[in-house]
Amino acid sequence: MAKQHKKSPQIMLIDSDEHVRDSLKILFDSSQTDFLIFKSAAEGLNSLKYQKIDMVISDYFLPDMNGVEFLKQVAKKNPDIARILMATIVNDDLKLEILKAGIDRFIEKPLTVASLDTIINELRE
Repeated sequence: MAKQHKKSPQIMLIDSDEHVRDSLKILFDSSQTDFLIFKSAAEGLNSLKYQKIDMVISDYFLPDMNGVEFLKQVAKKNPDIARILMATIVNDDLKLEILKAGIDRFIEKPLTVASLDTIINELRE
């Protein structure tokens, strides 16, 4: 009988910073994860219409809306998607906003490969 492989998750990343997108693309090209990378919330929301996504990782600062608003819209379209927010500056207002939005995880930038990998694996379980 053929050994069953655990299906690799479909992960969407939204970040307006080209360097972040390029670095993560290189990192995840070598992993067994299907990664879709976009630079705006609009591109990500459009892609959700056509793709089965398991997890969305979004930067807070996007060109067309903030990451919390984007992740709220993701949850409206598909409540089962795990949602992760990244940001460089964290204050109490943002922490409260994240909590109210029901976002699964928060990652402070600059992010490390290890921290991102750990969170992805935890949310896959």
